[in-house]
Amino acid sequence: FPRASTSPFTFGNQNNKLVEKLLSLPSVPDDDRAAEVSSALAFSVVVAACVVVNIFGGLFGLDDLTPIANLILGIAVTTVIVDNFFDVLVMGGSAVAKMNEDKLPDAAKNVNAPKKEDMPLGIGTGSLTGTVARGLSRLLSVNTERDCQCEAAAIFVAYALGLPCFAFQPNSLEGAALVIDSMREESSAIEECKIQGQLDYLATDVGLLKVLMWLIAPVAMESGKYPQLISSDPREARVFLSRLNEKSNSIQFAKQAIEEILPEDDAQSDDFLKWALSEADTLLRNNKKVVDNLSEALAGGAATIGDCVAILEGW
Repeated sequence: FPRASTSPFTFGNQNNKLVEKLLSLPSVPDDDRAAEVSSALAFSVVVAACVVVNIFGGLFGLDDLTPIANLILGIAVTTVIVDNFFDVLVMGGSAVAKMNEDKLPDAAKNVNAPKKEDMPLGIGTGSLTGTVARGLSRLLSVNTERDCQCEAAAIFVAYALGLPCFAFQPNSLEGAALVIDSMREESSAIEECKIQGQLDYLATDVGLLKVLMWLIAPVAMESGKYPQLISSDPREARVFLSRLNEKSNSIQFAKQAIEEILPEDDAQSDDFLKWALSEADTLLRNNKKVVDNLSEALAGGAATIGDCVAILEGW
């Protein structure tokens, strides 16, 4: 299997073409999944409480609360539906009205659907309850195919770049440990002589980008197919940079080399992540057939690492 390599981009250099490409790259997708899940759980609790009062209120003498519970339930559910599915409702209503135009009274024929801009509180744009809808989608969706696509992307990128972590799901701790382990020296047969270990040395700009590409490959795969990230986590790559810095501070032999390759600030971290995302996306798109075959094998539920290697090597 031909090994791929990242573009040797040294941040801060004067290569105008690479700088222009970097500036044109989109930012790494981000989400506030903690807020989304919290909002969805709060909404679910309110709905559940209203339903419980409506069903069991009579048993506990809470009949007076039933109308209030029904009102709150109706407002909450209606607001979420209208706010997040406004366009669908308008298009569906317009289609039904057009199909039954001859049956509508003259007054109704002249009624136009409301526009988002005219709705109060920004309802219809998703700004009011969008986090609730995204949180419910995150909590309720179970998509094995989607999960396997993300896992296949990570396996392919790691294997193509020659990283020995291709058998693991991307996580920042494994990535930081991999870079540190690649720096360890081993004793040679010659007395008082140290040689590089068996792992490829990753404490370089290119080595760092390789690990970032592995961590961010699921994000590249999922963001290219779906509007919301559920199976992949864009935070892993950024957390990896922090973990690597923490580990290097406690390991003397790695401290200086790690400090030289880590981004100097948040802006440079964003550049690293944008570049890694772009390179991972390009690698996956150029090898789409292999990645799809790998994803299908994983979705079958019986694929081993050996089966994955066979697909990657074309055996």
